Amino acid sequence: MGEQIAAYYEHFRLDRFIPPELIGHFKLQPFDKGESICEVGQPIDSLSFLVEGRAKVFMPMENARQLLLCFYEPLQMLGDLELFEAEPRTVTGVQALTPCLCLKLKRDIVMTQLADNPVFLRQMCLSLGRKLGRVNRNSALNMLHPVENRLASYILGTANRTNGVPAEFSGNLTQIADFLGTSFRHVHRTLQKFCTLGFLAKDRTRYAILNEPALQKLAVGIFVQPSGLG
Repeated sequence: MGEQIAAYYEHFRLDRFIPPELIGHFKLQPFDKGESICEVGQPIDSLSFLVEGRAKVFMPMENARQLLLCFYEPLQMLGDLELFEAEPRTVTGVQALTPCLCLKLKRDIVMTQLADNPVFLRQMCLSLGRKLGRVNRNSALNMLHPVENRLASYILGTANRTNGVPAEFSGNLTQIADFLGTSFRHVHRTLQKFCTLGFLAKDRTRYAILNEPALQKLAVGIFVQPSGLG
């Protein structure tokens, strides 16, 4: 386990803002596909780094619906938004779309060893700034682009992959409609349209992806959170 942690630490160059003497305080936590990585309102006891897998980030609404915010791939920091609150609690939900792995550093270590470190604080600012930019961009795209664009991005973000290439897509259409802020009927009609255009082919409850470039062109980067921490 220690060698694996050291390998991730080196691969993602975490030494840029976390000194090597803290490697021994890192823990690895795996998450299965579909498992919750962060639940809204959950107390935060660690700063986490997504180092393997893909996850979706969403905001539960008061009407019991959920709004999709973005997708995460390595390397992403989790808990940075709430870390310095007096009693930090998660403000967005994060769910694993594939098996995921997170490096975790206890909050008390962060607060005692890193909170006054200007290099670490600069990295936190960079991470938060990128997330703010993503929120602003996606809010504009959600308002200006039709469901076709948002659904294409959702399909590519949640698709099961073969050798890294999106291969098939499935999901509860009612839940997908909630995530995209639209209706079940609109999602269903759009999927039928994608099939007619040859982008997808339906097989019972799943859709095979036949034309990824066409979906990529439609998606125009909606819901994408750039990987890496700068």
